[in-house]
This record gives sequence, structure tokens and C-alpha cells, in this order.
Amino acid sequence: MSTTGLGGLVLGGGSGWIERKCGYSVDNLLSVQTVTAGGKILTASQSENPDLFWGTRGGGGNFGVVTSFEFRLHPIGPTVLGGMLLYPAPMAPAVLRNFRDVMADAADEVGSGVALITAPPADFVPEPVRGQPVVGVIVCYAGPVDEGEQALAALREFGPPAVDMVGPMPYVAVQQLLDPDYPAGMRNYWTGDFLSGLPGEAIEVLCRYHLSKPSPLTGIAILPGGGASARVPDGTMAIGQRRAPFNIHITSLWQDPADDDANIAWTRAFSAAIKPFTTGRVYVNFIGDEGQDRVVASFGSEGYSRLQRLKERYDPDNLFCSNQNIKPSRAVPEAVGGGARA
Repeated sequence: MSTTGLGGLVLGGGSGWIERKCGYSVDNLLSVQTVTAGGKILTASQSENPDLFWGTRGGGGNFGVVTSFEFRLHPIGPTVLGGMLLYPAPMAPAVLRNFRDVMADAADEVGSGVALITAPPADFVPEPVRGQPVVGVIVCYAGPVDEGEQALAALREFGPPAVDMVGPMPYVAVQQLLDPDYPAGMRNYWTGDFLSGLPGEAIEVLCRYHLSKPSPLTGIAILPGGGASARVPDGTMAIGQRRAPFNIHITSLWQDPADDDANIAWTRAFSAAIKPFTTGRVYVNFIGDEGQDRVVASFGSEGYSRLQRLKERYDPDNLFCSNQNIKPSRAVPEAVGGGARA
């Protein structure tokens, strides 16, 4: 989404449409300037305060306020081959199987994801499926447009799609493709998981819950792993689970507070049903307020212990606790730490 803020995106890892080509945002982070809980202004990089730099790359805003980022840049576009393919919901199992198989051998330049969403009431959508559950395949080729035509053919020619909105466009336009699906001011309940694979049984769960969602604003995103982000060894920085083949993000949105119970219950039931196909780990930027076990699952037990040691060094009183909180292992006074996520 184009409205995502830089700070939270990067400190949690930074997943995006070109991560298979360029890596996560943190893979391209060269240094940060951080104001600690004690008021110190520190620069963290591979050569200066490297322990803080390790924890900052994926550990969220747990160690201070980051006031500047220095990045390695990559030339992209400005025009790329990108857009969305739309299929009616009954085609979802076949579309997901094709997506799984194509992405297993796709070039690093192929960024993609499947979005199980509700079709908007727009002119470009065939009238019979407006307002109905559909399957969207988002693509973005991080290379020359003419090369992308061949690289994306296996995705574009499958079906064929009911709507093919793929074409040369500014990269910033690709970033805006899903903006209409996340209107401001909605109530929300989000969660996610890394998937160990996408077998037929998992696809059945995804499709079944897509058709039973209580709100048309709710979406399910299935994002492929692989590429540059998967070639960085786990443990290099706080963000982990580099080699998971898929990442799922369940974004439940609705407007009326009276619908809270139904939407939350659906999200929890869906999350439980997909658990047999998960790795036990989760991308920290994709979870909500789900308990401390889920925070630990973001980093793994070893990574979380290392982050706790950093927390004790840079924020021993847990001042920075309004986040996916890494708790110091020693007791923290309730008046200081009471605002932490449980």
C-alpha cells in the first residue's frame, strides 16, 4: 500500500513487491540514527554499534526512536510491467495451484501475490462479478518491460483471467493497486503466518474461508518467498524465517462495531484452520495484539533471547512498549511497562 509509513515498515523487516529482486527493506539498510530511552543519540551500522543494528533490522521500535535511515538504492523503472489479473471465485483453487507452481521457478525479478478479495463496483469489472468474491493476482516485474512480457506469461495466460489490467505503468502505481481495498477509518483485526507450503488441503481452507468471510472489505493475501530475501542467512539480522515458501496475511476490515464479534471469530477460526500448514513462525508486521507467544514466534526463541539482551542494554525499563514488545527478562515496574502488549 502506498500509505504505509517508512518507519514501521522498515523496522519490522520491510516486505514489498520487489523483495525477490532486491531483498527486504532491512537488507538494504546501511545505517540508522537512534535516540535511546536514556537520551543518547547513536548511529548503528555494521561497523558502529553493530548489536543495535542487528536488532533494529526486524526488531521493531523496541530500542529507541529512529530519526534517520540510510539505504542502499536500486534502479527500478520508473516504468515496470505490473498490474492485476482478476478471476471469479470458483477459479480460486486452480489459480492458486498455478501461482504456486509458477513461483517455484520464477526469476527474482517476478514479484507477485494472490489477493482473495471482493470485486469493486467499478466499470472495468464485468457486471456479474461486481461485489462478489474474486481472486486477484498482482504482478510486478522488476526489470525491463519487454523481458517481463515473457517472464509473466505463465501467470497472465492462465485461465484466461476475466480481467487483465497488466501493462507498463509507473512503479509507484503498482504500490497503489491495493489502496482501494483498505479504506481509512475501518475497524480491523489482522493476523498472519508463514506457510510451509501450499498443498491442496491448504488451498481448500483458503478458498473456503474466502467464501465465508462476513465482511466484503476483508482480504487474504498469499505472498511468495524466494529470491534475494531468501538468500540472506537466518540470524544475520533480527528478522528471520527467510526460506518460508509463502507468507499469508489475513486482513479483516469492517465498519460497524456491532459486527466485531462475527469478524473476530471468523479471523480466529480461519487462523486456526490454516495452522497445520504453517511453519510456527510469523512476520512481525503482519500480526496484531495476539499475545507474547506470537511476538516470540516472530523471531524464534533464540532470536528473541538475543533481542531481550539488547532490550536490557538499551531500554531496560521498557519505555518503548507500545509495539510488538520485546520484554526485558528482568521484572519491569508496572507503572513503566504497563502499556506493553500482553
